[in-house]
Amino acid sequence: MSTRRLLAALASLGVAAALLALLPLPAAAHALGGVFTLPVPLGLYLTAAGAAVAASFVVAVVVVRPAHGFPAYPVRILQPIVAQRASRILVVVGLVWWFGIILLGLVVDPISPFPAALFWILIWAGLPVGSVLIGNPWPSLSPFRTLFNGLERLAKLIGFDRLDAGMRYPEALGRWPVVALLFAAEWCELVLPNRTLPTTISALLIGYTLLTLVGMALYGRIAWLRNAELFEVYLGWLGRVAPIGRRVVEKETCSGCSEGCSPEHCVDCPECAIAAEPGERRVELRPYFTGLTEVGRAGWSDAAFIVLILSGITFDGLSSTSPWATLINWLFNLLLPVIGALNTVLVVQTIGLVGLWVVFLGAFTLAATLTRRLDAGRTTEPMGSVVGGYAATLLPIAAGYLIAHYLTYVVQGIVWLPGLIADPVTSTAPLLDWLPISGVWYLSVGAIVIGHIAAVVLAHRRALRDSTRPIIAGLPLVLLMVGYTVLSLWIIAQPITLEPGKSQPTALVLPR
Repeated sequence: MSTRRLLAALASLGVAAALLALLPLPAAAHALGGVFTLPVPLGLYLTAAGAAVAASFVVAVVVVRPAHGFPAYPVRILQPIVAQRASRILVVVGLVWWFGIILLGLVVDPISPFPAALFWILIWAGLPVGSVLIGNPWPSLSPFRTLFNGLERLAKLIGFDRLDAGMRYPEALGRWPVVALLFAAEWCELVLPNRTLPTTISALLIGYTLLTLVGMALYGRIAWLRNAELFEVYLGWLGRVAPIGRRVVEKETCSGCSEGCSPEHCVDCPECAIAAEPGERRVELRPYFTGLTEVGRAGWSDAAFIVLILSGITFDGLSSTSPWATLINWLFNLLLPVIGALNTVLVVQTIGLVGLWVVFLGAFTLAATLTRRLDAGRTTEPMGSVVGGYAATLLPIAAGYLIAHYLTYVVQGIVWLPGLIADPVTSTAPLLDWLPISGVWYLSVGAIVIGHIAAVVLAHRRALRDSTRPIIAGLPLVLLMVGYTVLSLWIIAQPITLEPGKSQPTALVLPR
C-alpha cells in the first residue's frame, strides 16, 4: 500500500469520525463538573459509533492496497541543532523532575499533594498523553539513561572498560518484565492504599530507580532498557502514534538487535533504536500513525503489554460505573467475612484489575486465533508473531482512550502546578469549570472513534501483507474493535451524562 493511499484512507475515515463527533457525546469526567443531558438515548450514539468503525473497514478494503516492505511517507527533518538543544534541556528536566520528586517526598509535609501531582498526574498520565500527541521524550528525559551514561564515563576514566557485568539477557524472557512492571504500576495507581502520600511516592521511585540501575549493571544498558525498563517500552510504543519520531541513521545494525536491520527502518520504539548505542540521531516530523507501519518483530509479551495498557485505562473508567459497582459490592460482601474489610478491598480491586486484563487478552487472542485459522495460506506462521503483530494495531485505540480519559486530568495538573509551588501544603486541585464540557466530550469521542478507525486501517494493512484472505481474516479483529468502541464510549458517558427524562447521573463513583 502506498503512503498516499494510507493517508487517503485515514483522511476519508476521519471525515466519518468528524461527522460523528458533531453529535453530543460523553467525555472523561476528570477535573470537570456538571452533566450533559443527552437529546436521544445513549444507545443511539453507541450504535452510531460502532457503525462508523465498522464502515471504516469497508472503506479500508476499497482504498488500501497490499504493502511491499515498509512504506515511505512524507518526512520533514528537524534541524540537528534544534534537536540537540531540546535533548539537552530534556536531560536536565528529567534529572531534576525525577530526583526532585524523591527529595520532595522525603521532606515535604505528609499532607502535601505536590509529589502526587508531579508523579501521578504529570509523569504517569502526562507523559503518555504527550507521547501520543507530540512524540516520545523519554530517550532524552530518562534519568536512568543519563545517570548510567555518566557512571559509564566515570568508570572509563578510572580504568574500567565497562560498567555492567556483561551478563546476557535471557531471550526467553522477552519483554515479560515490563508486563509485570506495568501491572505493578497500574496496581499502585488504582489499588494501593496511601498512594498519594509523599513518602509512598518517594519509596516507589527509589525502589524503581534501584531496580533499573541494577538491571542495567547486570545485563547492560541496551538490553535492559529495550526489554525491561517500563517507561522506555511504554512511551516508546505510544510514541509510534505521534508526529515526532527519532531515527538512528549512522549504524547498519542496531546494537540491541539479534539480527540486522537497515537504519531507515530503525526507529525510536521497542524495535531497536529505543536503546541503540549513541550515534547520529535524526528527529523527524511525520504524519500521525505512520510510525506504526514500521513495526516488525513482536511477540506474546508485546501483545500482553499493549492489551494491559488498554485494560488498565478501562478499569479506571469502569470504576465510575454502576454495573461495576454492583459487581464489586457482590465480591466485597462475599469475601468480607473471610478476610476482613481492608484486605477485602485490596483483593477485590486486584481481582478486578487482573480479571479485566485476562478477559481483554483472551478476547484479543481469540480474535487473532480466528484470523490465523481463517487464513489458509499462513498456517505456519507462529502464533506469537500473529498476536504480537496485530497487537501493535491496537495502539491507536489506546492513544484515543488515553486522550479521552486523561487529557483534562493532565490539564488540571498543569494548571494546578503554580499553586502547588506557591503553597505545597494546602493548595487544592482547581476545577476546570472554564472548559466547555461540550468541547471536551467532542474531543474525547473524536479521539476514541478516530483511534479505532486508524486501528482498523492498520490491521487491514497488516492482513494484506501477511494474509491470502485479508478481508475474511480481518473480520474477527474488526468485530472486536467495534465492541471496544461501544464499551469505551459507554464508560466515558457514565459519570457525566444523563439519559433523556432523567434528573440525576446513573453512575456510581466508587471510593478507592
